[in-house]
Amino acid sequence: MNRSITSMLVATFVLRVSTAITGFMLVNLVNDMTTGRGTGPATNALLTGGFYTTELTGAIVFGVLADRYGRKVIMLIGPAFGAVAVFLTGLTTHIPVLFFTRLLEGGSTAASIPSTLGFIAAETAHDEKLRGRVVSLFELVSLAGMLAIGPAVAGQLWERFGRPAFFLNCGLYMVALLLYAYGVSEVPREDKAEIESHHSDRNLGLEVRRYIQVATNRKVLLFTPTWLAINAILGLWALQAPLLLRGNITDTSQFLMQDVGAGNLGIGEAGLAVVFGIGILFWGAVYAHFRRTTMLLIGVGAFVVMSFDIFAINHFGGTSTELLLALAGVAIGALFFMSGATPAALGLLADVSEGFEEDRSAIMGLYSVFLGLGQVIGAVIGGIAASWKGIDGLIVATAGLLIVGGMALMNLRANEGAVLGGMTDVGSELPLVAAAGEHK
Repeated sequence: MNRSITSMLVATFVLRVSTAITGFMLVNLVNDMTTGRGTGPATNALLTGGFYTTELTGAIVFGVLADRYGRKVIMLIGPAFGAVAVFLTGLTTHIPVLFFTRLLEGGSTAASIPSTLGFIAAETAHDEKLRGRVVSLFELVSLAGMLAIGPAVAGQLWERFGRPAFFLNCGLYMVALLLYAYGVSEVPREDKAEIESHHSDRNLGLEVRRYIQVATNRKVLLFTPTWLAINAILGLWALQAPLLLRGNITDTSQFLMQDVGAGNLGIGEAGLAVVFGIGILFWGAVYAHFRRTTMLLIGVGAFVVMSFDIFAINHFGGTSTELLLALAGVAIGALFFMSGATPAALGLLADVSEGFEEDRSAIMGLYSVFLGLGQVIGAVIGGIAASWKGIDGLIVATAGLLIVGGMALMNLRANEGAVLGGMTDVGSELPLVAAAGEHK
């Protein structure tokens, strides 16, 4: 990997840490504002829905702008928006103002992901093994920042400083900005003149309309339902589970709905992220030997196992220490296999982008669109489910989403050749359509 890729990955890590610190501390702020009122899940869903609504809509525009004006320029917007958002968050407890800061924070992610993923797709266009390593490392640093380092640091900051910790977080956004500015070089384009001509005679409105047409072609639509379902599941758990574990809603019949301190919760999330990260490293190493849909299928199966396991922990985990440890072991194994779904999905989208070289950032911006839309769906469903039955409600919602995602995945698998077109399949010199039955 070259210096630009390394700097991009480090900057992405720092930016994800900053974003996670903001989001985790916001959950604790909401908990302090709503404990005893029963409005915590709904408030949390509202704020998170605002974040992801901005991300999914902004990703379309920023993806187009990255292809037109350069990916590095758009990368810089992400930490700049984030710094402003986190500063404003530290100034208020008013829900409308907090909602605005979440919109701004969503804009930060909307700018950074399409430009960064477009950069990755271009840098790895002619090296499938490098693509496997880089997309896996991208997922790993994102995960480490969002679910490990960020929450662990946020929990300690919140317990020590409270709301002023939001101001401290501004410094991390500035570090990410400097890494993007001085460490990343724009990818050279052999067809630069052709691409400039491609964009020069169209205004932004026409660009966006064309992008929507590209984003709704059959290749993308085959992939969409499964990735939306997975993101919705991840979203509803990431959003509502911390609030329920903090005891925002009381239900003594559910073992997992107990009051957990912010510091312990952050450390627990960090531990889960370590397991998930080890899984990502493993799947990145074997990426070239599996069909993308095989990795997705394994991930969906692991989601099913995890759902049953969480139900067992929630109702029987308090009866025996030995049983709790055994169920925790099952959860760790399921999490390991779940981790393969994210690099598989990102790699599949990068493969699709090969047919749209002049619009790479826009196509890779679909990652944010799917992530954002999935998280909005998860926020809405999760808010309703958590208010209804707490952890059990989240399990029921997960089961419904798994049915939708599983059915869509089987359709995607049956038409995988149509998604990748004439591309050579990974790990084989035979065309994918011909070799599909020979891969795992």
